[in-house]
Amino acid sequence: MDPPSRTAILKEALKTRHEEPFEKALGRAVRHLGGDYTQYVAIITEVREYGRVHGTDLRDAARALAIQP
Repeated sequence: MDPPSRTAILKEALKTRHEEPFEKALGRAVRHLGGDYTQYVAIITEVREYGRVHGTDLRDAARALAIQP
């Protein structure tokens, strides 16, 4: 079985309540969709870097990355 796509994981994580930290929502989405810790680390690293470069918070960075191929 193929691992879930980054887009699917980000969209699942963004469905959660805003009072929950994004990292926690992302971890839950990765587990729920059948991903693993390595995939979580790769995605959160990409989200953090995008946010740093573009001056956005993690949720906004994840939204932007979720619509990219």
